[in-house]
Amino acid sequence: MKRSLIIGRANVGKTLFCINFARYMGIRELRWLVERADGVTEQRRMSLAQAAAELPDAVAHHTRALQSILLEVPRGKSNRPLWLTDTTGLMDGIHPEPAIREAMAQTLKTMLEAHLILHMVDADAVGRAAAGVHTPEPGADMGAHSAWTDLDAQLAAYGLTQTGYLMLANKMDLPHAKDGLRLLRKHVPKHRLVPVSALAGTGFREVKQHVWRLA
Repeated sequence: MKRSLIIGRANVGKTLFCINFARYMGIRELRWLVERADGVTEQRRMSLAQAAAELPDAVAHHTRALQSILLEVPRGKSNRPLWLTDTTGLMDGIHPEPAIREAMAQTLKTMLEAHLILHMVDADAVGRAAAGVHTPEPGADMGAHSAWTDLDAQLAAYGLTQTGYLMLANKMDLPHAKDGLRLLRKHVPKHRLVPVSALAGTGFREVKQHVWRLA
């Protein structure tokens, strides 16, 4: 079964995207398959509202395991199953907590095996950084500031070698995101870049088309 992996730095909106994209694809109840870095797997079942309510505001590395939702992607007269997988947020350098380091390593290993890679970037943070606006949202960890970094550049370079790679410029509902999107398009002209809002659900049609072609 193919896997579509959502990767990116902490706090770029991966989990919220996963929840709302599943809703867009017709899922009415989330049945998470959780794969921990130590090899233990478990299942969690919850409503979409419950999943959204559990999301904290601006807490880095809230997701510490692979979390997958099984989607049915229409292909011709049949549906093809696809795992949509949320991941631990990545970062430049070495995280001080061993458990988070292990979870990051799990994300990178799975990326090498994934059929589709959705690389999410915080377009609003890129725009704010370019404008010299460095004040994070209330409660945010300064270490989790999600502007473009060497890590994103390395993921983008890897993406050039993968047919299933797609870059998502998230948080297009925020004020500096349009500026951030323009900068990203200049910075990575060889990549297909889709503007999305994980919160508002915009751009999901384009993502679905990408998933549909490769599922």
